[in-house]
Parts: sequence; C-alpha cells; structure tokens
Amino acid sequence: MKNLVAICLVFLSVALTGFAHSQESNLVDLKQYQWQNRLLLIFAPSEDYPAYRFLADELGRQQNGVHDRDLLVFALMEKGQSRLGDAGLDKAAGEALRKRFSVKQGAFTVVLIGKDGGEKLRREERATLGEIFGLIDTMPMRRREMRGKTDR
Repeated sequence: MKNLVAICLVFLSVALTGFAHSQESNLVDLKQYQWQNRLLLIFAPSEDYPAYRFLADELGRQQNGVHDRDLLVFALMEKGQSRLGDAGLDKAAGEALRKRFSVKQGAFTVVLIGKDGGEKLRREERATLGEIFGLIDTMPMRRREMRGKTDR
C-alpha cells in the first residue's frame, strides 16, 4: 500500500511540474513546427510601427512566396492583438516569446527560425522580405525543396 501511495505521489508531482512548466514557458510550443515550417517572428510595439507596417505590407503582397517557403508569420505586438497568421494569440503567449527571444520592451525585432529550429536571422531594424527570402533560398533544405519542385 505504501508503494502505491508513493508511486501516486511521484506521478502527481511529475504531472503538476509538467503542467506548471507548460503554463509558464510553452504557451506557444515552437517545436511543433520543427521540420515542417520556417517561422518569422515579428516583434513590434504596435501594428502602427513603421518597420512593422513596411514588412506586413510586403508579406501581404508576397503570399505565394510565403506559402512556397513554408513560412509561418507570428506578429507579436506589445499593444494590440498578436497573431499567428490570421489567428489571434493570447497576450501571455506573445510575452513568453518576447522573453524567450530576449526582445526588449519597445523594440522592433525580426527573428527567422529555420525548419531545424535554429535561429537564422535577427534584425533589430527594418528588414525586407527580399532579404528574408534571399536568406531562406540559400539554405540547403530550401535548395532541396526547390530542386524537388523542378523535378516533377
């Protein structure tokens, strides 16, 4: 009986620790996208911030290129609604990502994450979609993807 109680206590302890950890630091689990998508995280004070507006406008005009490169876009706002594509994100999720990527309050920062989960680009000023696409297109995995499309 003591063994059963001890096992139950250990199980409960592990379960609660995992739940608390997921509530604190994994509000958005980026690992779920690994090997499937590249991630573009755009941190901005608000949607009106000029560098954000510039990049958002480019993204809107280049949806085919975004889709072709398996790129998911996170718009992470300090003021206003944060989003993953068109879906809203909880404010706490945006703050957790801001903390995880060490982005200061009030800063504009663009972070590109490759399919392997590694950080490929970080810009703390205006970034162009041409620069981002250009970098993606030099990655070995992307080159294989492009060759695969021409072989069909």
